[in-house]
Amino acid sequence: MTVLVTGATGFIGSHVTDLLLASGQEPRVLVRPGDSLGSLAGRNVDIRTADIIDRVGVSAALRGVDRVLHCAARTGPWGLASEYERANVRGLETLVRAASLVGVRRIVHVSSITVHGIDINGEADEAAPFRAEPNPYSQSKVAGERLLERLISDQRVQVTIVRPGWVYGPGDRASFARLAQKIESGQMVMIGSGENHLPLVYVRDVARGILLASEAGGVEGRSYLLVNDEPVTQWDFLATVAAELDAPVPTRRIPYRLAVTLAAGAERIGRLTRRRQAPPVTRYGIQLLGGENRFIISRARRELGFSPQVDLAEGVWRSVDWYRASYEAPDRAEVRA
Repeated sequence: MTVLVTGATGFIGSHVTDLLLASGQEPRVLVRPGDSLGSLAGRNVDIRTADIIDRVGVSAALRGVDRVLHCAARTGPWGLASEYERANVRGLETLVRAASLVGVRRIVHVSSITVHGIDINGEADEAAPFRAEPNPYSQSKVAGERLLERLISDQRVQVTIVRPGWVYGPGDRASFARLAQKIESGQMVMIGSGENHLPLVYVRDVARGILLASEAGGVEGRSYLLVNDEPVTQWDFLATVAAELDAPVPTRRIPYRLAVTLAAGAERIGRLTRRRQAPPVTRYGIQLLGGENRFIISRARRELGFSPQVDLAEGVWRSVDWYRASYEAPDRAEVRA
């Protein structure tokens, strides 16, 4: 039984690949031309190279595959809309149609809780309506799920969707590493009161959830939220990271609505100046950190057997351990001749 992992050099995909290898499987991975193999080099994986919108290359990679774990995506809230549409919509359609033609038994598509909005202002489950936010990542993820709805209905493709929350853990350079650097340098600012709840989930738990979704029976056409339902506030998270770093807990605060307004202004300036890099603050980041986001995972518990294994204390400890090894501060560096 062959499993294909897309996005295997990325944050979530690399952990999915690690779990497959740990279980004794030899996964096949799809890598974009020119991408560095990173930790995949020299491991027991079958490496195939193709762009996700290359129908011929993708079809060749899918021959003999039983399950597809689609972790590849254009992430982050800033960039050209065309880049997100290419990867998260057109690439998804190319993969799913090709997989359906060659008889793949199950496709797991890794979506995101952001299809329900970034600040839901309360609780939500999989039945919550879609709400595309004003950033290309959120919009492309909603468009991808709408596409899958049509394909599942019209062509009976065998797709199961998982929607991870705020994923953190070793390898998270885009989010956790930046947050840890700000806390360590004393630059971190708490958004609002800090009493809002965060939809955190440790990356290895997400990887387990993806594998469960690929193996469970009768879940085709279903969607599942993957978060840790341990109640964690913004203050809890920042204080736990600070303690693990031996750094002060952030005390400076900015009102939530003011922070959202300032981030919107930064985005407008960025668009006017055609800024390639994301502004220092975005609405996506402010709303994720400062919004009230509690997600119910009873469906995933019941139908997938999903149960988060890593709590906040362990997850932060493991993440900071990776961060210290990857981002060695000058005052901690060894003297080298």
